[in-house]
Amino acid sequence: MSNVVYSFDGSVGYGKLPNGMVFRFDRDAFHKISNVKWYASCESGRFYIIDCRGRKLHSYLLNCLKGYEVDHISLDTLDNCSSNLRICTHQQNQMNQPIQKNNTSGVSGVSWYAPRNKFRARIKVNQKEIHLGYFDTFDDAVIARNIGMRCMFGAYGRYDNVGKIPLWIEKLVAEKCIRFVELSQNSAFFDFWALEVAANA
Repeated sequence: MSNVVYSFDGSVGYGKLPNGMVFRFDRDAFHKISNVKWYASCESGRFYIIDCRGRKLHSYLLNCLKGYEVDHISLDTLDNCSSNLRICTHQQNQMNQPIQKNNTSGVSGVSWYAPRNKFRARIKVNQKEIHLGYFDTFDDAVIARNIGMRCMFGAYGRYDNVGKIPLWIEKLVAEKCIRFVELSQNSAFFDFWALEVAANA
């Protein structure tokens, strides 16, 4: 018998644990989880819903082949609706991470570089750090980081809200990233970029 109090609002189901914590799931998946006793478990500062053996709720909802992982797109691990879950590789899952606690700029991969009196933008792919450039303004460094993520991470990047992208920054970053195309999760970007360069040559 389950220890969870369930309720529904349209197509979304809610499970309330004995400690008051609430998780979400798709109503049509209720039959997969309704007879399980669920508990909250904290891992690296994020809560997951697990059964008595430590199996996570999302593994009941998605059939994930060995060698793959389930990614919570919004980083909300209590939201287990299908729209927030995707199967991915470990590398892709690492691309969708919250900002680190030691970050002081508020944007991952962007920092002040005092020796040059500029902002620096970087990304890391498969333990390989890619330097994207030094910039006069914080906003330009954030734009560069977004372009770098688009080149290397594709749909798996955590993008910051930026304005119009100057062509010179896009060109600078794309030329730096293209050297690492074999690590890219968005190699189609480089095909598009090559066509753009050829058209403007």
